[in-house]
Formats: sequence, C-alpha cells, structure tokens
Amino acid sequence: MHMDLKEKVVLVTGSSAGIGKETALAFSKKGCRTVVTYNSGREEGEKVHQECSRNSESLFLQLDVTSSESIRKAVEDTVKKFGRLDILVNNAGIIRWKHLIEQEESDIEAQIDVDLKGLIKMTRKALPTLHRQKEGMIINIASMAGKRGYAELTVYCAAKFGVRGFTRALAKELPDGIRTYCVNPGMTATKMTGFKGVPPSEVAGIIIRTAEERLDKSSGEDVDVPDYL
Repeated sequence: MHMDLKEKVVLVTGSSAGIGKETALAFSKKGCRTVVTYNSGREEGEKVHQECSRNSESLFLQLDVTSSESIRKAVEDTVKKFGRLDILVNNAGIIRWKHLIEQEESDIEAQIDVDLKGLIKMTRKALPTLHRQKEGMIINIASMAGKRGYAELTVYCAAKFGVRGFTRALAKELPDGIRTYCVNPGMTATKMTGFKGVPPSEVAGIIIRTAEERLDKSSGEDVDVPDYL
C-alpha cells in the first residue's frame, strides 16, 4: 500500500539549495507541511520557504546539524508548530574535493561532523516523537560514493559508507510503523559538484517515491537513484 503524503509533516535538513531545496518543494507540492531549514544560506532558504508556502503550510528554521542545541530547537519548534513530525529527510552535507594527504584535520572533522555525526544526532532527537506517534519515516541521503571509493573523496566516502551502515542497523532497532531508507544519488548538478550531473529535481522525485513507498524496498535498504532515472 502506498503512503498518502497529504498533510504529512516533513523536515528536510539542508533545504536552502540543491537536493534539499528540490525535495522540500516536491513535498510541498504533494500537500505536505514542510519544515525548510538553512544553516548559513538564510536568503536562499527564505525563497524556498516562500515557494513552499504557496503550495502548503511551511515553517522556516535555522539548523546547524553539528549543534545539539540547534537540533533540539528545530525538532521542538516543528512539533510545537504542527503537533507532530512524520518524515525526517537527513540531507545536509558538505564535501571537500582533496586527496587525503592534502586535507587538514579541520576538513576531515567538518565532513564527518556534518555528513555522519549530524545525521545520527538529528535522527536520535527525532526518534522520541516518532515513537510516541508509533509511526514515521527517516530518509537518509547518502551517495553512490558510499558504495564506491573515489579519489579525492576519501573522507566523504567514509562518511557516506557510514550513513548506509547506520541506516541498516537503525532499521533493526525501529518498531513496526517506523521505517528508514537510504537514498544514494549519483553525480547531481549542485554547488557541491560544480553543477555537473543530473538535475536535483530528479533526485527529489526519487525521494518522494521512496516516501510514498512505491519502490518495493524494505526498511533499511538502499535506494540507488541511478537505477530509477
């Protein structure tokens, strides 16, 4: 049975640009109540929020996934506004295109902190709400780089491999009614990739199909975006 997304409350991390932006817009067009978040790109995020608001109700929040306090506030503000949280899309991410020998410790820590630890901490904070509701979904955005190793992406690949492992393990802990999936885009035309690759709107379409449970996947499984484009 496919999930009807209308009126679902969806929080998308890193939704001021790229895949996150297109994902928030796509959910809003499905009638979802969207939570648009930004870290530093407030102006871009405000535009996304305004566009989402033309389709359905929307909330606009600042969110730094490396900050436990920022995460706590985002989840609490979402529940205060809408009374619930149905779908968490862990999309926020950064990348450093350098060989490992060229990466500073700050480069390494930043990627792990955002791409892996931030996603885990965000999920942990959302779980009590999902457990109270006895239903919900967590969609983690990893990457095909999390299935293959690429030069100049050693730390990013490590983080994304970690996201995939986290998703599989989490699925074994979650009660019936709460599912999780790992969506793996290939090269996507965003600022992170120098705008090379497929349009982020196409990736967002696969995320929507994942949320609607149209892809015959079990909780914890990978959704490899190139397989559906």
